[in-house]
Amino acid sequence: MTETQSQKLGFKNKPLVEQLKLVALFALIAALVYFSRPTTTLFAAGAVATLIGILVRVWAAGHLTRDQRLAVSGPYAHTRNPFYLGRLFVLVGFALMSGLQNLFVWAIFALGIGFFFFGYMPRKERREGGRLEQLFGDQFRQYRKNVPSLFPRPTAYRDPFTTEKRPWNRELFFGGDGNFSGNKELPTALATLLLIALFFARLVTLNP
Repeated sequence: MTETQSQKLGFKNKPLVEQLKLVALFALIAALVYFSRPTTTLFAAGAVATLIGILVRVWAAGHLTRDQRLAVSGPYAHTRNPFYLGRLFVLVGFALMSGLQNLFVWAIFALGIGFFFFGYMPRKERREGGRLEQLFGDQFRQYRKNVPSLFPRPTAYRDPFTTEKRPWNRELFFGGDGNFSGNKELPTALATLLLIALFFARLVTLNP
């Protein structure tokens, strides 16, 4: 599924409210790392889940063209919202890497999961469903009917409205290919990898 084309990319171009939300999010993650009590087993499981989330988002970033054409290739052939599926994997991964050994961590995890399923996803569906239907008409209606919103279908959806092959595009991943606006996913991927490293440092510190 595409994002709003007018949505500006990058922290500096976001409205102040969005910037404050991001600052609050990173502050919350920093607190999660600080209060975490990771174990080797849970860290390993969480790191795997987080890496899966990163890879899903990287895969999606090479196919999304932001309102210029309906994304139906790559992970979009299995789920309408691969970016958000990746985000869910990262959320679960962070929770596992934290060790889930105190009420503060459980509270953050429960708050995050609750907001994701009962606030974030419903708001996204309401905001984008009608707009994409208006932009792409029958193509989107057929796509929405056959591809689930979040959890992927096992077989790839074949769009009857196009036979064009759309392989992963590195220019879209890095920010655009001249014809289509891209996604600049690299900073997010690197920041997530850094957080895995911080959880690992916490694990080593607590288990010398």
